[in-house]
Amino acid sequence: MRKNSVFRLYYLIPLIVAALVTSVMLLPQMQNGDRRIFDLFMHIKPAVKEDNSILLLDIDDLAIAQVGTWPWSRSVVADGLILLSEFDAEAAVFDIEYVDKSPLGIDSRYLEQKIPALFQENFSVLGENVTAFFTALVNGDIPLNGAESYISDLKGINQQVMKLLLDAVRSVSRDNDAYLGEALNFFGNGWITVNMLPNEVELAKVSDDLKSYVKEHVSLKNVRVEGTYAPSLQGPSVQPAIMKLLSKAAGAGFPNVVVDNDGVRRRIDLLAEYDGKYFGQLAFVPLLKRLGNPQIIAKPGSITLKGEKKSVTIPFDGKGRMLINWPPKIFDDSFRHLSYNNLVVHGRLEEQIVANLKIMEEAGYLDFYKGQAPPMDLYRYAEQLKEDLLAEAGKEGIQDRSKVDEYREVRKQFFEECTALIAGDTERAIIGEIDRLLSSGQLNEEQKKEYEAIKVEVTDSFAAIATDISKLSEIRERLSHELSGAFVIIGHTGISTTDIGVNPFAKEYMNVGTHAAVVNTILQEDFLRELPLSAGVAIALLFTLLLSLIIRRLSPLPSILVGIAFILGTFGAGLILFLSLGWYLPLLTPLLMISITFLSISLIKFLKTEGEKSFLRTAFGHYLSNEVINQLIAEPERLNLGGEKKRLTAMFTDIRGFSTISEQLDPTELVTLLNNYLTGMSNIILEQFGTIDKYEGDAIIAFFGAPVDYQDHAWRACHSAIRMKRVEKELNKRFLDEKMAPGPLMTRIGINTGEMVVGNMGTLQKMDYTIMGNAVNLAARLEGVNKRYGTWILISEETRKGFTEEFVVRKLDRVRVVGINTPVRLYELVEETSHIDDNIGEGLELFDRGMNLFEAWNWEEAKNMFSRVLKMIPGDGPSLFFIDRAEKFMKTPPPKEWDGVFNLTLK
Repeated sequence: MRKNSVFRLYYLIPLIVAALVTSVMLLPQMQNGDRRIFDLFMHIKPAVKEDNSILLLDIDDLAIAQVGTWPWSRSVVADGLILLSEFDAEAAVFDIEYVDKSPLGIDSRYLEQKIPALFQENFSVLGENVTAFFTALVNGDIPLNGAESYISDLKGINQQVMKLLLDAVRSVSRDNDAYLGEALNFFGNGWITVNMLPNEVELAKVSDDLKSYVKEHVSLKNVRVEGTYAPSLQGPSVQPAIMKLLSKAAGAGFPNVVVDNDGVRRRIDLLAEYDGKYFGQLAFVPLLKRLGNPQIIAKPGSITLKGEKKSVTIPFDGKGRMLINWPPKIFDDSFRHLSYNNLVVHGRLEEQIVANLKIMEEAGYLDFYKGQAPPMDLYRYAEQLKEDLLAEAGKEGIQDRSKVDEYREVRKQFFEECTALIAGDTERAIIGEIDRLLSSGQLNEEQKKEYEAIKVEVTDSFAAIATDISKLSEIRERLSHELSGAFVIIGHTGISTTDIGVNPFAKEYMNVGTHAAVVNTILQEDFLRELPLSAGVAIALLFTLLLSLIIRRLSPLPSILVGIAFILGTFGAGLILFLSLGWYLPLLTPLLMISITFLSISLIKFLKTEGEKSFLRTAFGHYLSNEVINQLIAEPERLNLGGEKKRLTAMFTDIRGFSTISEQLDPTELVTLLNNYLTGMSNIILEQFGTIDKYEGDAIIAFFGAPVDYQDHAWRACHSAIRMKRVEKELNKRFLDEKMAPGPLMTRIGINTGEMVVGNMGTLQKMDYTIMGNAVNLAARLEGVNKRYGTWILISEETRKGFTEEFVVRKLDRVRVVGINTPVRLYELVEETSHIDDNIGEGLELFDRGMNLFEAWNWEEAKNMFSRVLKMIPGDGPSLFFIDRAEKFMKTPPPKEWDGVFNLTLK
């Protein structure tokens, strides 16, 4: 019965967890967690391709500084729009809201060009009439008694001229709203805003005529609704641009953006509804025109753009919005950018060039130009064409677009003639004519000076206009490259803008870039889909039931591995689904359900087995290391007697003359001293993840590399030995200062690496985790052999192979120990390389040379070399040992068949 209850509990848990997690996931804060996972996937997936036709025309700080103020006069925008037309931009989308009228402006070009010409022309007429009248009087052509009627006629002419000039001056003021509207019509494909407002009170600000116009002329006409589709953006109010602009633009769209409740922009409304009419998003509407104005079939979950040759289906999220496939870049690096400053500078340079050309024309310099057409004639013709087109645009709209093409062609020819003027022979011809006059002998000195001044003036004029034309040519080449065929999106990106948002890749992203990302997502047809929460719940429930079935009988480690595999597998499957199809499955729900289910079942199993683990810890915690206990808990079968063969490093330590020291202390003092000493030494071994096998009085037996495997066990053992000798100095200072010991405690250490048997040895009632084997015995022997050579740390050749240059060692004898026939090279472990001073280092080099001489049977020279070592390292034990041995061999050489190996009989 109890077994069946537990069985049912394992399957009841997933259902309970599913209900709880689903309820919690309805909270906005939890939904933000899913959005964070979505953002992570966006960072992982390959970057969306960027359509090269999209161009962000930035009204940046450079452009604003060039104009000198912000907001700009709408004439600046109008001039730029006309220039966009000249360079054949495809579309111009304004992410700028022109919802209010602007004040009247000054037509600077009219003021600077038309007014002076009118004044000059009409005053010339007046002057000619007055001159003719007085000349006739002087010549007697007009009798004095008949002059009064002529004077009356002159007054009439004067009043006509005055009225004409006054009307001209009044025309200097310009309605910039009308001018921008004319420019929109001139361009032919300019798009502005119609905001969707959520508050009906705002309706009072919009006239009935404007609302009617919006519904009649701005709304989309080719929308077909199927099923229960309804846009999520529905407003009782709209705020369109003013009529003078709206009526001249190609159309309008809403710039409203969608911000998730965590402040990030991930999705966008493509359609909105107002008073039963459908409207398109600001960048979406001109894109529809590029796509051939396809029919829009709107239904729950998607819209389809059904064209004559191609159809595109755009998936929606649960609220009828398109997920934006953002480029993984900051604003400045995403899409193509062009500063509006280029358009402003183009206008300024053009004005300077035209002003200089007029001066040159009045001075007669242009009479020497032999190009295809006089530049100023072309300029005036282009300006007249533009004025006629703008006038036509302001009345009924431009009917014949071929006139715009003619305007572009004339403008192009004008700039080509300007370039030809500078590059040709005009300047040389003028200078040549002046030089001819100067050398003709027909001029007096005053006239010569005058012509010399004219010569300088010509050179300066051509140099000045050449500089401007060169700069303008560079800008026009840039504009031609950037603007031709471009889908231009215009917005304010200066430092003063507050139109900044957050997207999955950037904490500050200019919102004008949102429109570019919307257009690009549709053009690339690289759509993202967000599956509903119910899909995540269904998958999670299936996975958690399967998880319960699998892990209910598994031991802890396999259970953990299976649980991790389910979590990672679910995450990986969601990622693969996103990367391959662009479908985002809300992953937080299944991840939480799987994790909580796993933890719940694990907790039940833990409570069941914790008693068993507690027993093991209590039984063995007094005499086994934590690593061994953990291994026993993880693998209880290791409680069986027996071991495994592994390559390990063994360490044996012993205190020199400890028996003499112990005789001088009472038992309590001895135990205190020994405990302090063993604690300090043992801590070092444990810090290097060594295992302490046992203590035998003052001796420590330890090994490295088991039960936890470490490939660098030889290095760890050597590092421990060197640190033990350093700590030994600190301990001895304390022991002597506190009178805990009659003398210093000096530790000898033997280390060997090799194949050993490690495991539980003993009986089922009493066992130890220990090591055994010949390699262990050699380590014990090496500890004792330190006495022979006067060393403190001896290591074997196998241990020496376990590290490279980290430690300084010196080569000693090759020996054969009892029970092992293979000779072993012994090394003294001296110190870490970084701690050796130059004096000892030089002494060790001499010792190594002495050993080579000794093994070459050159006893006398070897003795001399070891003697030199003693001068560098006074009292050096190995040097004293080999000096003594060399002297013996000098007296009694070894037999000729001796192989150079010494037998160690010491155990």
